[in-house]
Amino acid sequence: MDKTTDRRVIENILQNDKIATLNAAKMMENEENWEILVDDISNPKGFILRCGEWNIPYSLNDKIALKMLNSMEFRKTEGFSGVLKKYYDMIKESKKIEWEEPCYLFYMNKEDLDTSKLQHEVKSLRLEDVEIVNEFYTYKDEESFEYIKQCIIQRETSAIFDDKGNPISWALVREDGTMGIMYTKKEYRGRGLAASVSIDLAKKVINNNGTPFVHIVTNNDASISLAKSIGFKKYCEVMWFGVSK
Repeated sequence: MDKTTDRRVIENILQNDKIATLNAAKMMENEENWEILVDDISNPKGFILRCGEWNIPYSLNDKIALKMLNSMEFRKTEGFSGVLKKYYDMIKESKKIEWEEPCYLFYMNKEDLDTSKLQHEVKSLRLEDVEIVNEFYTYKDEESFEYIKQCIIQRETSAIFDDKGNPISWALVREDGTMGIMYTKKEYRGRGLAASVSIDLAKKVINNNGTPFVHIVTNNDASISLAKSIGFKKYCEVMWFGVSK
């Protein structure tokens, strides 16, 4: 396989399926240290984006995708983020899956944004809110505080605050463009706060010429119902997973 750091090499492939490749496109836009593996630098039919521990493969042709994945030089461990399920199925045939999280990809068209459903005052998160957001983060670890901090600094956020100025419901945009890290404190649930936060964040993404999209775990019925109710459409199943040699 050939390597490049020139996004233009795969632009035609990205345009072929703009929704399925949203996360790859945004990762290249938001991150600095990444490289693209392609089957043929002069006429690519597929790619694998590598950024840190994460990989995102995509091809117009399943045979090419399989050939690329089989010839990929795996490190001791590799992560795959929000990839089409068929690529997960290809990889699991020859690699050991260490962990996995099946999700649905939901996206919103600009014309489906309905701000009339916004029922609360929504603002942006502040740097002083990092500690609270990190406290309730599902994947909290020794690096998550700095990660959330950078999300707040670099990309769109939305939050609702209580009378004392403390965030009670929020959502951020990750480096791959997904809307995530969504949370509403338990004592405030059932009031439509998550809907208002999600609509506001989607509006900000659209105003920045982006496409709002989320990866929702397949058994999270509440989040799936919320997404559908505010204008998101289910596109396909994607997988987050890790493998080892």
